[in-house]
Amino acid sequence: MTRKFVFLIVVLVMGAGALGVSIMTQSPEQSNANAAVEVPSVQVETNKADFLNYDMVIGDVDAPVEIIEYAAISCSHCAHFHEEVYPELKKKYLDTGKAKLVYRNFIFNNPFDVFAASISRCVPEEKFLHVMETYFQYQNVWNNIPELQRILEEDGREAAFEYAKGEVTKIGKLAGIGEDEARTCMENEAVTNYLLKVRQEAVEKYDVQSTPTLIVNGKKLDNNDMASLEKAIEDATK
Repeated sequence: MTRKFVFLIVVLVMGAGALGVSIMTQSPEQSNANAAVEVPSVQVETNKADFLNYDMVIGDVDAPVEIIEYAAISCSHCAHFHEEVYPELKKKYLDTGKAKLVYRNFIFNNPFDVFAASISRCVPEEKFLHVMETYFQYQNVWNNIPELQRILEEDGREAAFEYAKGEVTKIGKLAGIGEDEARTCMENEAVTNYLLKVRQEAVEKYDVQSTPTLIVNGKKLDNNDMASLEKAIEDATK
C-alpha cells in the first residue's frame, strides 16, 4: 500500500491527521455519512480502462426524469432501499422508460466501505448491479466494525486495513471477482480518487448528509420511500 493511498484514506476518514479509533466505532446501522469531513480536490485519471469512471445509469438514458441515488455500500438503509423500494421503482418507472436511476457511491468513513465501493467500480458495467447487491445482501458479514476496532487497537492501522481488505475480498469472490483482481482494485489510487471526487461533489452540490439520498430532477427528497419517489416523479413530469 503506497503512502499516497494511505493518505487518501486518512484524509477521507479524519479530514487530516492520523487514522484514529473514532472511525471504527460506526455501527452497521449508522446512516449518517459524516459529510462534514472536508476532502481534497482530486484529479481523476480518465485514461484507465480497468474501472468505471462515470455514472452508472439504470434505465433509458433519455428518460425524462432523472433520479440520482447517493448510497454507501455499507449502509443498512441503502441495502433496505434496494431490497424493498428499488424493485418497484424499476418495474414501474425504470423499465418503462419513464425515469432513469443514476447510482453514485457515497463512501462512508470506514475502510470496509472504501474497499467495497472500490471493487464495485472495477468490474465491467454489466456486472455492477450484481456486485453491489451481493455486498448489500451480505452486509452484516463483511462490515464487522467491532472486529476492525479490536484489530486496530491491538495490532495497528496496517493490520486493520489488511483485515478489511480480506473481508471485502471474500464477498467479492461470491460476486465472481478473483482475489488478485480485488486487491489490485483496492490499491488503485485512481479508483479512490474517483470515489473521493463523487463524495466531494455530493456534499458541495446537494448537501448530502446521509444515505441513501435521492435527487429527482435536481431536487433532493426528504424521504426515500416509494410514496415520496412517486410524488416527486409525478411533480417532475407536470
